[in-house]
Amino acid sequence: MTELVWITLVLPLIGVAVLAILGMKLPPRAAGWFASLIMLAAFACAAIATAILATRPAEERQVVQVAWTWLSAGNFSVGLDLWFDELTAVMLLVITGVGFLIHVYSIGYMKDDPQSRRFMAYLNLFVFSMLVLVLSANLVLLLAGWGLVGLSSYLLIGFWHNKPKAIKAAKKAFIMNAIGDVGLALGIFLLFVDLGTVSYTGIFAEAGRLSETQASVACLLLLVGAVAKSAQLPLHTWLPDAMEGPTPISALIHAATMVTAGVYLIARMNPLFIHAPKVLDLIVIIGVVGLIMSGLIAIVQTDIKRIIAFSTMSQIAYMFVGVGLTAYWAGIFHLFTHAFFKALLFLGAGLVIHALNGEQDIRNMGGLRKQLPKIYFCMMIAAFALAGIFPFSGGFSKDAILSAGLNVDTTIGWIAYIGGLLGALLTGIYTFRLIFMVFHRRASPYAERVIPESIKHHGEGPSTMLWPVYILAIGAAFAGLLQIPGLTHVVTSWLEPIAPDGMVEATVGQDWLTTLIGTTIGLIGIGIAYHLYARESTSPELIRNGRGRLIHRALERRLYWDDLYEWSFEKPVQWASSFLNRDVDRTAFRWAPLDGLGQLTAFFGRSFAIIENGIVRMYALVLALGIAGMILFLLVRGA
Repeated sequence: MTELVWITLVLPLIGVAVLAILGMKLPPRAAGWFASLIMLAAFACAAIATAILATRPAEERQVVQVAWTWLSAGNFSVGLDLWFDELTAVMLLVITGVGFLIHVYSIGYMKDDPQSRRFMAYLNLFVFSMLVLVLSANLVLLLAGWGLVGLSSYLLIGFWHNKPKAIKAAKKAFIMNAIGDVGLALGIFLLFVDLGTVSYTGIFAEAGRLSETQASVACLLLLVGAVAKSAQLPLHTWLPDAMEGPTPISALIHAATMVTAGVYLIARMNPLFIHAPKVLDLIVIIGVVGLIMSGLIAIVQTDIKRIIAFSTMSQIAYMFVGVGLTAYWAGIFHLFTHAFFKALLFLGAGLVIHALNGEQDIRNMGGLRKQLPKIYFCMMIAAFALAGIFPFSGGFSKDAILSAGLNVDTTIGWIAYIGGLLGALLTGIYTFRLIFMVFHRRASPYAERVIPESIKHHGEGPSTMLWPVYILAIGAAFAGLLQIPGLTHVVTSWLEPIAPDGMVEATVGQDWLTTLIGTTIGLIGIGIAYHLYARESTSPELIRNGRGRLIHRALERRLYWDDLYEWSFEKPVQWASSFLNRDVDRTAFRWAPLDGLGQLTAFFGRSFAIIENGIVRMYALVLALGIAGMILFLLVRGA
């Protein structure tokens, strides 16, 4: 089994090496299929390793494989160690399985791009980085994977480096994630100081020795890294801008892998976080505020990918609520189902954009359900799952998080429950606003002109783009059946061993009550969206230009978070640079005396250049004169 885990980790790295060395010698499609088959092989190895793990007793499922010690100084030692258990297995299946489908989709999406080989190599590198992150058995190796993921996302978001917006978005994502990396690194250092170890085994065994203050400070620093990587408040602003990258990147980074890393970190470190209850409450509050804020912003967005991006922030916030309530299984269950329906939404949006020759503004769409029926059907499945409508997958996993809040009979539990239900209402509105404006309402003149010609040329899309969408649609529809209240308990049974201090799990009655209420609220949100956006209506315009115009404008500007960071950090740096250049450099360092000093230095330099001319006879003459001078000095002094 451990050999299969190692093979799973190494295969994407082999793909990167082969594509880097032989990429230009391979035809673009051959490079794409090679990278995809590498991912398929990695998924097969992960699936077999998971099946073998499932045959073991629960107490023997935690496997630590020590390869070698690659960093040692004094009593500080870090090995290249892999950790494989139930949580790791779920993450491996999501990363390699959804990653494989996105690789195949990319073959068709990038077929006309001359740099498609480089793109596929970057995809393999990103998957390798995520596998290092989730397979690490110590925090230093996790930090290495954490940084590699940030680097890979920078390369992928800025892949179209001829687009200034893409480069700016890549830099923004890198900087925001670097801030999180600093917090994570400081948290790791603090844990080593307090516990003398960075291995999971050591930290979990010794975490009880920490005072609540020590545990809280360490967890807060780890939370900084989790918040940045998962695009949660207040380090969330990079996520919508990251949509400047190719659509497969949006699906891979922002649906199934990178943004879930923060959720994984909290769930993995639960034996530590359990000793910091106030930090857990803070995680819930961050999640509730984030899901409501992102839902409100998504309602006014017009770029199809940015709407889905804000929905990603909202759904990751739900996961934060789940792990903050110590319902780790519910948070990871939602991570699992979210990978299907969010990747499906992004890839479906990519097919729509492909059919409209690059158009992403939903106001220029409309009436596409008759011309793109397959895409419409799949995106409807994803939309119902995202809105949490029973019996689609999102309905099971999101309701599990909400019912956990109902089970936690404290103020923070009620905040999670009521905030989550409000988020469900907003999700229904913004999700079906997208569906109705893209597929239902009367087609825009642009869509009427472009779509028929596009369909005539390539139908709804090439098979390499359509088949991954069909498979994801099956997962979005049926993945929730793994955990049916009172009937199936696959998820809770599987993940129970990862939390030695226990996990919150609602009763069957609380689960079904929440499902009824959550589905009803989601349907109300869909009804509101239908009334406002399914057909031509003046209501949205009245809201935009009427009494709600200030709120609408604030939401369009994303509640001014970008402006806050610009005026707090970017502008002061620009002003300081301008001041130093204008008032310090030009006045203090370029005034006349200093100019004269520079001229004097240049004069001496030219004078010595005459002597140092490379003529050996001249050097010998100077040497002889020097020796003669020294002898003469000694003779005179002796006399």
